[in-house]
Amino acid sequence: MSTLPPLSRDPYALAYRYHEFMLERPMRHREELNPYYLNLLANQPDPPAKAMDPRSRAIRYAKEHYESFYEISHIDLIVQFLDRKTN
Repeated sequence: MSTLPPLSRDPYALAYRYHEFMLERPMRHREELNPYYLNLLANQPDPPAKAMDPRSRAIRYAKEHYESFYEISHIDLIVQFLDRKTN
């Protein structure tokens, strides 16, 4: 992956760099992490390189297409798309 732009200049930072963003800008008292951004596939931990289960495939795809804001609920949709693409 190429060098990432600074968080302050990355319009999609929350779509795929939420954890990094929160480390740079800690929460205030009684503030909680945003469940929407935690639910985005591109913000999930990287799956093992050889993992081919649906969730791993969907996470890798979402990380490549973070600007689409795919959520965990989109795993089946992404896998269907990937399966059609390879056939």
